[in-house]
Amino acid sequence: MQTILKKSSFPWLLATLFCLAAVSGCMSSEEKAKINTTKEANAKKAQEEQAKTKGIEEVNAQTDKFAALAPPVQETEAPYVNGKVVFVYKRAGNKSEFLNSDRLALGELYATSVAEAKTIVQINCFNIPDGEYINEKTKERIPAFSVRCDVDLIDNTIPAVIARKEFENKNLPDKTRLKPTDKEIIAPSPYKEIQNFVRNLPRK
Repeated sequence: MQTILKKSSFPWLLATLFCLAAVSGCMSSEEKAKINTTKEANAKKAQEEQAKTKGIEEVNAQTDKFAALAPPVQETEAPYVNGKVVFVYKRAGNKSEFLNSDRLALGELYATSVAEAKTIVQINCFNIPDGEYINEKTKERIPAFSVRCDVDLIDNTIPAVIARKEFENKNLPDKTRLKPTDKEIIAPSPYKEIQNFVRNLPRK
């Protein structure tokens, strides 16, 4: 009896091990189709992410071009966002840059390709003298500055500056802890206020 049981169970055991080693061969057609669908979806998502990354790199490569735009001013009483936006900051020495924080803050509203960039937000910030701090230990006077940002909202499909707006942050504390390396105290730039302004504009 024991010999017969051993002989009859051995093929079953081999079949089980073979099925575990090659799971796909033991799956139903519905299970196989589900796995293939998941693989295709993951591959498509990976391609989309790759295309998005490439598009962002192309947008970043256009920093100076977007900063140099100087279309005529045609301000409208009801400014809007056409398509998606790109923020570009004009810096000293004819330099310009994008900030990744704007892309993160604006999400789907921010362009991920040059073709999508129909609204350009040019930002030019300045430090404005706003009093001074006195180091209580050394009596050294440390200049303080508020920050003003001039913003041009450009509909690049016209092209024209459709709105101009100033944002200023004078939020300087009455007292602050000075580091030995501090030579000036500057208020935070009003970047969030600019982001909120653009985010709340109607879409065209």
